[in-house]
Amino acid sequence: MKYGLSFAAALTGTMLLSPQVLAQQAYPVDTVTMIVPYASGGAGDIVGRLVADDLGQRLGVTFVVENLGGASGTLGAEKAARAPADGSTLLLAGNAIFTTAPHLAEVPFDPFADFTAIANVSEAVRLLAASKHLPVTNFQEFVTYAKENPGALNYGSVGVGSTGHVATVDLLRVLEIEATHIPYKGAAEVVQALLSGDIQFMLDAAAVAQAKQDTVTALAVPGATPLAALPDVPTYADLGITSMTGTGWQMVMGPAGMPPDVVAMIEAALKAASEDPAFLEKLAKAGVSPRFIAGPELAAALQEDFTKQGALLAAIGVKK
Repeated sequence: MKYGLSFAAALTGTMLLSPQVLAQQAYPVDTVTMIVPYASGGAGDIVGRLVADDLGQRLGVTFVVENLGGASGTLGAEKAARAPADGSTLLLAGNAIFTTAPHLAEVPFDPFADFTAIANVSEAVRLLAASKHLPVTNFQEFVTYAKENPGALNYGSVGVGSTGHVATVDLLRVLEIEATHIPYKGAAEVVQALLSGDIQFMLDAAAVAQAKQDTVTALAVPGATPLAALPDVPTYADLGITSMTGTGWQMVMGPAGMPPDVVAMIEAALKAASEDPAFLEKLAKAGVSPRFIAGPELAAALQEDFTKQGALLAAIGVKK
């Protein structure tokens, strides 16, 4: 499938509207469905509910959150893509739905032509964590155990093609470790599997809260920046792994063809939220960091990441 490039162009008119004009406009519908394409309990679900609540207050309308997990988020994304483009349906989605999943399977939508990129809200830095049932206490012991027991370890993710899945496959390739992937519908299910010992490790932001409670073993933080919540956990850079990161974005998208003035209203509300200390504190409690990216820049970034993910998947041998 050749994917279109139109959703950046859909935002051309948004920059022409001033905050004063936006303040005088009424949102075109009374109720908005915020589709969250993940099961309840994970970081994506929590951020989706925070965003829906905040947008509802700023836009003066009722937001209803609909969790529709499965197929690495593409089920919920498809429903959003097919919804009326009048502002009544929005999607709180992770970047992997648009940049990774289409490389792994035929998805029932064009990840660009079928959506309007409105704004990015936050990013989640994942944590590599092991089950307490696994006899390891740090990253080095984990690698040693995995190499001494090839194929004995299972790891979980929120689905084939999710950022956590691809990042784990890449890490295993670099470390020359064999492990079996077990996909789940949501991050909460992955965490429960880790706690019970059904899986032995995971790479997800949802592991941060468990590590703070010492119910899982924190092994490493992807990237070069330590987690403020777990400052003693080594980063990939500390461990000499410099070619990978594990950041995932959470963004608000809409169906293609949304009226520019409606897109501008939502984007302006999200921008205001990104500068609101109370909203930022809620994001921090959810385990994610604020990262506002306006629609046109977000559209371009997704296109670039789509190309990068395709090259990465080809390099590590993951095929559609």
